Amino acid sequence: MKFKKIIIALAAAVMMMSSVSAQEFSSEVVKQDCEKKHYVIGAVGVLTVNAVIGSWNRFVCQAPWAKVGWDDIKRPWEREIKFDSDWYWTNFVLHPYQGGLYYLAARNANLNLLESLVYTTAGSWIWEFFFETNAPSTNDLVYTSIGGMVTGEMLYRLSLEAQSKNHTVLSFMGNPVRLYSDFVQGHAPKGPTGNLYECSVKALVGMSLASSKANVERLDEVFPAFVGGEFRAIYADPYGHDSNEPYSQFYFEFGGAGGKGSGEGSSDTEKKFMYDVHIFSDGMLVSRAPDFGENVDTTFGACMEYDFVWNSFMEFSSLGSGIAFKQRFNGQDSWKAYQLRLSAIFMGTSDYYYLRRGTIIKTEAVVRDYGYTTGAELVAKLAAAKKSGIEFDWTVHGYAYWKYPSQKQPDDDTGWELIAFSDLALEMPLGKKVNLGIADEFYFKKGIYDEAPSIWTLNNAINVYARFKFM
Repeated sequence: MKFKKIIIALAAAVMMMSSVSAQEFSSEVVKQDCEKKHYVIGAVGVLTVNAVIGSWNRFVCQAPWAKVGWDDIKRPWEREIKFDSDWYWTNFVLHPYQGGLYYLAARNANLNLLESLVYTTAGSWIWEFFFETNAPSTNDLVYTSIGGMVTGEMLYRLSLEAQSKNHTVLSFMGNPVRLYSDFVQGHAPKGPTGNLYECSVKALVGMSLASSKANVERLDEVFPAFVGGEFRAIYADPYGHDSNEPYSQFYFEFGGAGGKGSGEGSSDTEKKFMYDVHIFSDGMLVSRAPDFGENVDTTFGACMEYDFVWNSFMEFSSLGSGIAFKQRFNGQDSWKAYQLRLSAIFMGTSDYYYLRRGTIIKTEAVVRDYGYTTGAELVAKLAAAKKSGIEFDWTVHGYAYWKYPSQKQPDDDTGWELIAFSDLALEMPLGKKVNLGIADEFYFKKGIYDEAPSIWTLNNAINVYARFKFM
């Protein structure tokens, strides 16, 4: 009897050890798989994104340009690449987002940033040559690939942060390609977490006044009331950041608003309805933290900018890279900081105000109300905060756009457009997670054209808001 008990005990011990070993082996296999690069899974993911979006446009939306036949794609080398005239939102938000989905397919498969950029670029070329009957687009190839890398990397990192804090729904919203990659790989993406410096949303209400002048003709407008919301994320501390890893520190702001129109505009809808959608972002590609003494945190390095404004009164965007210098001075009960960023714009856009408002030219030949540009962007930022929670922020974006001849459409003109966009805000705490604030946004544009009359426009908007901090 005693011998029988010993045999049973030994058998149980062997089974337990086998179970533990199996779990350790399984855990090790999962860990190795999480670190392994899955090039095929990433490539299939890119093709799946194209197939899903292409099928939606063709069979659900019934878009004529999505009904691609063999005759449209059999000689891709003969198709001319040129600038397109698509809707402004499509070109400079939806295309970077679509590129971001390609990028996420690659990043979810453990590919690095450069490898994911290659996959994103390939996905963009495949789309332009094989999923549209339209001519391949110069601007789409730029914004889908480079813009896709920018949006994709930020969404990838924010999705990882959300998942690490058990916000699974938010994680999938930021990285919807997980619906494919998690199923195929059997696990969620793995990557850096614990780096979220700030994450918040705000609700706002405001009004704005605008004015413009072309030659002797002047137009004044009032946008009496609008409401809106905004999401803001600051990933890692912007000051004292030292890293060779691209986008290990970034700022991302995405917001929208709607309200009563000014009575002016290119359509009845625009006359009655005021709209605003904007994106401002910057990320460090590589940075160093030089020592400038005690209580001073400094960041210096290469940065990337992606901005987008689509407003009833104004339209402009920029995508470019350059250098950044950021410095914070820490006091006993407060801190103050500044930033300077100078970038060369790969490709940008600016609206034709005189065409959008019909103040100079009224024509049916205009296909799009914006022109493609290149140039430079300068960003200057001042910020300060007290231990009590009071925060001050003033950011000014300056753009020098050159509208070059090769992008010109009928009734457009070439020349220079100079834009300044200022955002001034003051916040005070209402609680640990809620701030109340007031903000003033000022926009000024001066257009100097080769043949069309010069113009200037300005808009001043003021709003009050509540900011809610989470994650």
